[in-house]
Amino acid sequence: MGDNILINGEVLRQKWTHFADLAGVPHDERLKLSEGWLNRFKTRNSLKQFKRHGEAASASLEMVKQERERIQAFIKEQGFRAKDIFNMDETGLFYAMPPDKGLADKMFSGVKGKKNRLTYAFAANADGSEKREPFIIGRAFKPKHFKNQTGDDLGFYYRNNAKAWMTALLYQEWLQKWDRELQRKNRRILLLQDNFSGHIIPDGIRNIHVENFRPNLTAHIQPMDQGIIRCFKAHYRARFIQRAIENYDKGDSPAMIYDIDQLSAMRLAGAAWNQVDTTTIRNCWRKAGILPVFDSPPRAQPIIPISSLLDASDAEDLISGAEKDVEEGLEALAERGMLRKSNTVSIESLLNPADESQAVDESETTDKEICQAVLEARQQADGNSAGNDVDDSTQVEPRPTYQDVLHAASVINRFTQDLNHPTARKMEAALGSFTLQTRRDHARTMTATKITDFFRPKYS
Repeated sequence: MGDNILINGEVLRQKWTHFADLAGVPHDERLKLSEGWLNRFKTRNSLKQFKRHGEAASASLEMVKQERERIQAFIKEQGFRAKDIFNMDETGLFYAMPPDKGLADKMFSGVKGKKNRLTYAFAANADGSEKREPFIIGRAFKPKHFKNQTGDDLGFYYRNNAKAWMTALLYQEWLQKWDRELQRKNRRILLLQDNFSGHIIPDGIRNIHVENFRPNLTAHIQPMDQGIIRCFKAHYRARFIQRAIENYDKGDSPAMIYDIDQLSAMRLAGAAWNQVDTTTIRNCWRKAGILPVFDSPPRAQPIIPISSLLDASDAEDLISGAEKDVEEGLEALAERGMLRKSNTVSIESLLNPADESQAVDESETTDKEICQAVLEARQQADGNSAGNDVDDSTQVEPRPTYQDVLHAASVINRFTQDLNHPTARKMEAALGSFTLQTRRDHARTMTATKITDFFRPKYS
């Protein structure tokens, strides 16, 4: 439902009836939609009555100031420490978007563009010491490149629905999992978030206090919006472009260098999120202006330079540094004749494509699509998911053999031997351990192979 749309009991009843028609609920099995049902529905979904005064949708400097003061006062009153204050926000990611305008327009004009989109939910605390594992939402339950494994099997917190969006059901599952983890640690935290309609707090949450920012102010006061998500996207785009350059250098055709499957994109995004460092996160919180002056400042993490505690511009420098990596990648593509400058997508459009936010915004979605997403979620909850369909068209590359891997490790090892810096020595040690373990694994697979496996049975 779009922002600032007025609803009342009659509108809710009409909408319920419309969804029942779409879902094919028999008339004799439908609810009576009494006043009691309406009151319980409003309670469950945190719907309250408000009076509108003037243009409440527009944010003024005074409103921003008041909201900052409200959050600061609440934190001081509740006694939360910086390490126990988190912000969470969702963003869309067109993971296969090329930096070439012509290719990008072609890709995202049809169905394929919608398939190559994921929703990411990020959470990090105020002193930058803790980044939560990203919550990833895609379209398929087991995309082709998952090879019949689940997201959990592959080390991701991954869920799916028809639109790859955040829903109340998925949000509640994520929040409950985190709350159970905190209960085991006897830890209590504050979670600050926007007032997105899918952020419905489930019953039974004990160790997470959730506080929503007031509407239309997050661009000014939400830490994730002050550069954390932008920094992630810059790191992702830089890695994606570097991958395309490597594909071109190894002989892939120009039409194929930007191809990437969902699993590879998720791994690329995981590395990008790991690159968003403590200093960036900490200074984005400072820029948001919602933290009080703590009586006892939190101890600085070892990886935070002392200068960063004094200079709030460091976050901007780090973000612009990540964007510079993107620019250098674009220049490298141009030097290889793979990208004309007149066709280059701007940095701003690469980091914030016009339609990317639709991955997390229900406002442009039809009732039929909402109904389909709910039905699919119920099927998955019942263990009867039909979401195993392929969601990308990239071919599955054959798994390298043990001989391939050992040869590649040997080549890298020979290269590093002539380098004279500490990273090369670390690489040599890592390659040595990796080679030893790979040879052991290979030997075990050879031992497990029976002599009869090498002969075909004869048939009369």
